[in-house]
This record gives sequence, C-alpha cells and structure tokens, in this order.
Amino acid sequence: MNITGVSRPKPTKTAAPNSTSPADGRGAPRKPRGRPSTKARKREELIDGATALFNARGISATSLTDVADVLDLSRATVYYYVSDRTELVFQCYMRACELAAEDLAQASLAANGFARVATYIRRALTPDRPPVAVMTEINSLTPDIASLIRKANDRNVTALVGFIAQGIDDGSIRRCDPIVVAQAIIGMLAWSQLLPQWSDQGSGPKLRHRAMESMIDLLTSGLAADRAMQFECPVSAEQFQPKIENIFDRKESANFKVAQLLATASALFNRNGIEATSLDEIAAAMGLTKGAVYHYLDDKADLVEHCYERSFELYDRFVDAAHAHGGNGLEAAMINAHLNIQAQAGTLSPLMPQPGFEGMPKTIRDRLHRRASSQNSAVARALAMGAAEGVARECDAPLVTHMCAGAFGWLPKWLPVVGGPDPFDIADAICDLLLRGLTPEPAD
Repeated sequence: MNITGVSRPKPTKTAAPNSTSPADGRGAPRKPRGRPSTKARKREELIDGATALFNARGISATSLTDVADVLDLSRATVYYYVSDRTELVFQCYMRACELAAEDLAQASLAANGFARVATYIRRALTPDRPPVAVMTEINSLTPDIASLIRKANDRNVTALVGFIAQGIDDGSIRRCDPIVVAQAIIGMLAWSQLLPQWSDQGSGPKLRHRAMESMIDLLTSGLAADRAMQFECPVSAEQFQPKIENIFDRKESANFKVAQLLATASALFNRNGIEATSLDEIAAAMGLTKGAVYHYLDDKADLVEHCYERSFELYDRFVDAAHAHGGNGLEAAMINAHLNIQAQAGTLSPLMPQPGFEGMPKTIRDRLHRRASSQNSAVARALAMGAAEGVARECDAPLVTHMCAGAFGWLPKWLPVVGGPDPFDIADAICDLLLRGLTPEPAD
C-alpha cells in the first residue's frame, strides 16, 4: 500500500555524512571516535547544553548569553566555538543529523529490514545519550544553512524508508507505505525529546528507556490483542470546523475571524516552526494586514497562547467524541488518534506542542501542562480499559499515548501543502500501524 504516491527508494546502505560549518569549516569531517580532545569535549558539551535549552525554551528565547550562563561558561568560551546563535543552532541541528546517520549506518548491519528499524530506534533512544535537537525550526536559518540541514536530514529519511522497503521485500515487515511509516517513526523519536517538557512522566535515562521499550513494542505488535481487528473511524474531523450562523452578528463574525486566524497561524507554526513564522506571513496567508492581526491579538506571544488554547479545546472535543463513539477502550483510543491525524493532515490544524514550552510564562505553562496531562491520562485510561476488556495488549499506556502523538504531530513537517493524500486515508494508514505494528501476522 502506498498512499503517498511517492516511489520508494531502492535499498541502500547508509553512511554518516560529513558536517559542514556554515561559516568557517569548524564542522569538518569527524575523525574516528576515540577519546575526544579537551577542545572537542568542550564543543560537545556546548552543543549538548544548547540543544537542551533550544528544545526546552525555543530558539528565540535562548541567547548565547543564556547558554553561557546556564552552562557556567564565559561568553568568550562560547564565542570561541560559534560566531553567533545561528551557527550554534546549525551545529545542534547538524549534530542531530550526524547522530542519526551513524545510528542508521550501524543499524544497516542488522539481519533484516525490521531488525534494522528496531536497531535504529534502540540506538536513537539510548538512555544515556545527551538530548538531540528537535528540528522544527529549520526555516529560521538562512537559506544556505537550512539547505545543508535539509539535505543531511533527507539522506537519513531515505535510509529509514529503505529499511522498511527492505523489510517488506524480505518478509520481516508486513505490507505498508514505507514513507508514511518512516515519517511516523521520525515523529515519535522527535516527540520523545520533548517528553520532559510536555508530560508528567519524569525525565532522564529511565524515561528514555521506557520510551524505547514502548516504541519497539508498539512497532513490533501494535496495540490490538487481535491483529485481525477491523477498525473504521465513524467521525470526521471536519465536523469540528468553526461555523458562522449569522454573518450579520458582529460578535459572531469577529469570533469566526479569530478562529480562522488561529487555524491559519497554527498550520504555519506546525509546518515551519514558531520562530520561523512571522506575523507578516500569517497576515498574508489570511489576506490581511499585520495591523488587522493586532486588532484581534496583542502580539506574537499572545497569538501562540491563543493557538495552544484552541488546540487543547479541540483535543478535549476529540476525546469526548472518542468516548461517545468507541465501543470499547481500544476503539475510543483509536478514534481519538484518527481524529488527531485527520486534523493535522487536513485544514483544522491544532497547534502541536513545540520546543520552547519552558519559554512561556509560568502561569500559562502550568495551565497548558495540566490540560495536556489530563488529555493524555484520558487516552491512557482508554487503552488500559481496552486491555482489561481483552481487546488491547498490555502496554505502558502513558508512554504509548505520547508515542502516538509523535506519529501524527510530525505530519505537517513532511506532507505537501497542496496535493497531499486524503486526510482520512493517511489517518487509516497510521492507525493501521498503531493497531497492528510492523511485523507480519502469523497467518500472512
């Protein structure tokens, strides 16, 4: 099954790319690993610390001075390794690409396609590995630097797609769309980096180990106790689109315009990143002036807050619809996932949790965190109920619900803006992955 309409690549072996500095060649090809020099170790410590800050606070809220202060470095030390914040972001993003390439190269030695996928995930989620940059803000970089990151990332995506295609050919992976599955895996891995900010599941090596085991288990066998289970979502996300009953009612008309503005902004934030999306771009997409945007909202921070509030209102409605229409706990969890996928693949576009959550004011952060925890708990309870009913496999439900969120939250990063697959079709494909995993059923 190939719903993306893109030809899958021929299976290839993967080699780690050489990094290239945007300015002065400081990112020269890596030497074989051994004990790093003091200079190399300091540089890695800087990139590790900056990566954690960018993931937590966001790029715009993290200056080089912040990095120096948090890492207890002098500014001179920071400027010895990078000339400005853009170069530091580049180094963090390129390091993420290099690590992924190394993981893929090692995974390519495994016995079959599924073993290569599983090995890659285990390496990527190694519990003692430092944070890896979530590359949501590539468009905030200058075009030449962004191009280098995209090329390195594209090589890694192609390699992972190749593993899945190899697995289909050698029989270790059941028939599926390799591109959809690869991007779902990439989204899950990206989301795992944000778990400490957006979940109440703790942090550190123990959480990474749980995430690794949950993800491998999910991709091996899926959630359904009976992998022959048939699932059809009875609800369309389109029913949650805002409607206007009386265009002559000023208040109703204004509320409708705000809803359209928040949907447009959320779609652009999801696709390009919050840092990389300006109010001018949002206004242009709406056919408005920036002044008209300021008529409804105070500033960009206010816009982001309202986008998050809108998204959590939609998530609450998805959960309610899932419980209303699901015949059991597993069906309810899958309806919720299907609605979220439809929303991200379509025009509803709730704002997905992004890097930079800790950069928001504490009162707002606490309120959003409570809502996120409540919604995650509701879906986790549905999965636990499904296990008690005998229709779902036992799993680490709180972690699995987050892994599922990663699968659909990454959709705007790779789906084409125009001419993409039907939202219902791609929701069916990802839900099929979540229900059945990747390995063939015994009867196949």
